[in-house]
Amino acid sequence: MFFVLDGEVRLLRRSRAGDDVILQRARQGFLAEASLDQPAYHCDAVAALDSTLLAIERTSFVEALRRPGMRDTWSDHLARELRKVRAQSERLSLKTARERIVHFIETEGEGGEIALGRSKKDWAAELGLSHEALYRALARMERGGELRIKGTRLRLR
Repeated sequence: MFFVLDGEVRLLRRSRAGDDVILQRARQGFLAEASLDQPAYHCDAVAALDSTLLAIERTSFVEALRRPGMRDTWSDHLARELRKVRAQSERLSLKTARERIVHFIETEGEGGEIALGRSKKDWAAELGLSHEALYRALARMERGGELRIKGTRLRLR
């Protein structure tokens, strides 16, 4: 098991067309939890930024999960991750860039505001948009008074 202490590590798979498909972006959290019960990882891990990881021996981790407190904490963690994945799936089903931006800020931010913590180009990929489409939508939303952008902070109005 790996835990990202700082930086960002991405789990990637190649599509049939040869494109990278990002399955997970781990920042200060566990990486590839779904592979805990597998003999090998089914994707590649790539550091997107300079990163520091903590390696946890798999057998030790599984042994620790036998303790009720650890098992409950792990179950809570997996439930939070599942909610995040469901929100991402819901967001990707939205039709417009504006809808995806609003959904992201509302679900990932607090009080209608978020500090991105990633480049807008990376954010566009996470939203399933080209970076050009993201920039155009952000500009329209800001001009229309719906969004305030200050550096990496975005606030819905």
